Amino acid sequence: MQKGFAQLLMISVVLTILASGGVYWILRNKQPKNINQPDIKKTILPIQKNVLSLKSVEKNKEQTYQNKQLGFQLTYPNEDLTVKEDSEEEYNKRGNGDFRKNFKGYVGYEPGKLLGAVVVLEKDQNFDKSPISVWVFDNPNGLTVESWFDKYWYYPFLWGVFDFESKGHVALDKEATISGKIAKYKIVTYQPNTPKYLYISNNGKMYLFRIIDESGDKILESFKFSEML
Repeated sequence: MQKGFAQLLMISVVLTILASGGVYWILRNKQPKNINQPDIKKTILPIQKNVLSLKSVEKNKEQTYQNKQLGFQLTYPNEDLTVKEDSEEEYNKRGNGDFRKNFKGYVGYEPGKLLGAVVVLEKDQNFDKSPISVWVFDNPNGLTVESWFDKYWYYPFLWGVFDFESKGHVALDKEATISGKIAKYKIVTYQPNTPKYLYISNNGKMYLFRIIDESGDKILESFKFSEML
């Protein structure tokens, strides 16, 4: 009986050793299962930058006005200024008078026939301080700017000085090239805002400009006659 018990004990020990070894082998060799995941392709989308070039930005800040009837165009800052077409009637209303009638009554003949006028206004819409005003007269006889000035001065803005000595202080004394044409002008320092009056003769028309401040000069630089476009 002791011999049988010893055999059973031996068998139990062997089984225990084998079980322990099996567990160790299983734990050692157990690897985490690889899960086959689909490849994720990283797509890099281009970043759309809503940025305009400096040239485009500057262009959007400017506006071009064109008048085919009067034969010119000009460019001005879009955000600060506006353009309005003017007339002698409107000018008379602002000045509370009839300046053509007054001119004829004082000088003895009418001023040149006005074909149209254009004024660039600042936000306050003050015509007296407008950077640039353009008055276009009919010039069928092809008068030079000097002859036109001798006859009409700077109508409607300044006129009525007869004697040469007095007239001399407002006479044209400087030149400039505007849109390929020779222009002559005078800066009148005694008038409010120190306007510059400038004449150009072109294609049977006489162009009178009143320029105030650097902003008016800058717009004048953009001025082009229609045939130059």
